[in-house]
Amino acid sequence: MKEHYLIICNPQAGKGSAQKSLPKFENFLIEKGHSFETFIKDYPKDLSRFSTLVIMGGDGTINYVFNYYKEISIPIAFIIGGTGNDYATLHLRNNTLQEQFETAIQSKTSLVDAGTCNGKLFINGVGIGFDGWVVKSNLGKKLFTGKMAYYTTIVSLLLFYKEKEITITTPEREFSMNAFMLSIAKGKTYGGGFMLAPLASPGDGKFDLITIAKIGLLKRFLYLPIIEKGKHLGLPIVQFQKTEHIKITSQHALQAHLDGEYLEAKTFDIKLLRGHYRIKSKVY
Repeated sequence: MKEHYLIICNPQAGKGSAQKSLPKFENFLIEKGHSFETFIKDYPKDLSRFSTLVIMGGDGTINYVFNYYKEISIPIAFIIGGTGNDYATLHLRNNTLQEQFETAIQSKTSLVDAGTCNGKLFINGVGIGFDGWVVKSNLGKKLFTGKMAYYTTIVSLLLFYKEKEITITTPEREFSMNAFMLSIAKGKTYGGGFMLAPLASPGDGKFDLITIAKIGLLKRFLYLPIIEKGKHLGLPIVQFQKTEHIKITSQHALQAHLDGEYLEAKTFDIKLLRGHYRIKSKVY
């Protein structure tokens, strides 16, 4: 059946890699007998005339599009094309570009959860504390991309980061801690492949809340490769739970990111949106 696709492409994503893939995908749709409209900016006001939304870019592009529309009832597909592609990679894994095109036109979809943090939508996760400080420190840097940028910044900042006292409230419990880092995740990875939430699932109806307590300087460097590989949940400084609503408060401003987009606040109110989107995926 002929379908009408909305393609949103970020020409700056991945140093132009999304834009390079755009004509290939457009030709693919033509060959398959589908129609489409492509938007680089000035997006359509509503999605009523489209059958599928295809986002070409990275995590930042996905976050921007989801917050632009708020409600998206049509299926969503991704074509990987950013410097950080954690959420799209979760659904597409190591698929070739051609395989990603095929996934974008398949009929099968899966319901996935999303979340709001202080009223702003996110789909992959929220990082608070050190993780947020990494994103803040990496703003505007162009020398490295993806995991290299994330890793390089982490190593340089591990020497100087100071933990802050925070209070965490969930429906299950309330506790305070001197926190190095918090992750509230729906996806498994951040920063181009760091496995911060190895047990997270996009559609299980829960956030993975991972808290990492204050760490001595030597252990920061010791634990970094363990966290990168997702082997950290058993460490004595780590607490883990699944929950649907998280409130985080501090007397000090906390650095954070939503899907890699920087945010700073003293209070974070994070709520689950169960089954909020329909994603075309090879995995879930």
